[in-house]
Amino acid sequence: MAQRKRYVLVGTGGRGLHMFGRPLLYDFTKHSDLVGLVDINPERMEAAKEILDRPDTARGQRGGRGRNLPCYTDFRKMLRELDPDGVVITTRDSTHAEYIVKTLAAGKRAISEKPLCTDAAQCRAILAAARKYRRTGARCFVTHNMRYGGPETEMKRLLKAGAIGTVKSINFHENLNRRHGADYFRRWHRNKANSGGLLIHKASHHFDFLNWLVEDVPETLVAQGGLVYYGANGPFRHARCTGCPHKRKCDFYWDIGKDARAMRLYVDAEKKDGYIRDGCVFDRKIDIEDQAAVAYNYKKSGVHVIYSLTAFASYEGMQIQLEGTGGRIEYSSVGGADWAAGSVVVHGLDEAAGQRFELFSPTQGYKKLSYKRQAGSHGGSDPQLLHDFFGRPFDAPLTYRQAPLEEAVQAILIGHAANVSIAQGSKTLKVQDLLKRG
Repeated sequence: MAQRKRYVLVGTGGRGLHMFGRPLLYDFTKHSDLVGLVDINPERMEAAKEILDRPDTARGQRGGRGRNLPCYTDFRKMLRELDPDGVVITTRDSTHAEYIVKTLAAGKRAISEKPLCTDAAQCRAILAAARKYRRTGARCFVTHNMRYGGPETEMKRLLKAGAIGTVKSINFHENLNRRHGADYFRRWHRNKANSGGLLIHKASHHFDFLNWLVEDVPETLVAQGGLVYYGANGPFRHARCTGCPHKRKCDFYWDIGKDARAMRLYVDAEKKDGYIRDGCVFDRKIDIEDQAAVAYNYKKSGVHVIYSLTAFASYEGMQIQLEGTGGRIEYSSVGGADWAAGSVVVHGLDEAAGQRFELFSPTQGYKKLSYKRQAGSHGGSDPQLLHDFFGRPFDAPLTYRQAPLEEAVQAILIGHAANVSIAQGSKTLKVQDLLKRG
């Protein structure tokens, strides 16, 4: 299968265009080709074509390949007319399952942005379709980019090498600051029906990373969480930032009209589909958690995990602590998110910003650990992930970091079980039972 394979991008928002659209058009042309776009909004697709057509000197891309891409609002019509080899899905999370099932039914490869879907029922539907259409060669993958991070890759290597003996417990805390975190409360993610909440949309690739690290599946889980900072907790509110009477005193105000990229992709297109990109973070209709904690254990290894997420933290970063019979590995990062909208700034943060990666061992002592630095978005993980999926022959063997369907499902099960546990007053659940329910 040395010939180039033809892909269609479904969902032409920012992530779809810049993570997948441009690389498929310009960076991976030996094995892959972007041949079409699908979106519910024709205006957004026209804006997407314009963006894809522009040169990107930072990447060494000349541009000029986006203008003639065919566009479709009808997915089935696209399948009939273009007959692609694969479909890249970057739509709203709650719609991933629908497109995946249709793609598999057509005998095509489905590559979904994380999360795979938003609940266990959708997992069951996708798994059923994968079984039904397996004979066609159709397969489903999820682009879990945390498997490709520098520190994360080194953690995997160290555990395989027995650097801390047998892992017994893991602590993982994610801090989203008041610029990055707030962004999930401005747009469609703010409603659980769309995103599954941050324990699905954001945490799924954390759960996937831990599953990949431990090489096991979750067994028993309990969680708690709530909406304690955004939503109705705010001191004032308006429908959106545009036209807001509180903009002079609101740290979360975003003048979307001055953001050229957002203006073309979202403001113009909003007239067609009603998608609001600058919604008020204090909207009373927000129903996702901004603070959550999850405790679970793994089935075979018995490893215990404590995971927590704060979406209104004073700084951006994470802490990962792996405790084993022969020592402890710790990774932590502190930083900002100046790329995100808003005006919240912690002055002097530069003094604390940075990363720590360390080993504590009764036999080896204390060591500062290092990892291979990588260029590109998400700490260099995105380019490596893209190479695995699009920079190699279509039938190349899977690398150890690519996430097949069965593993992607396990990440969703943890997030969905956490959502159910929270909704039921921190009830303890058997995670794998979620796949058995009709």
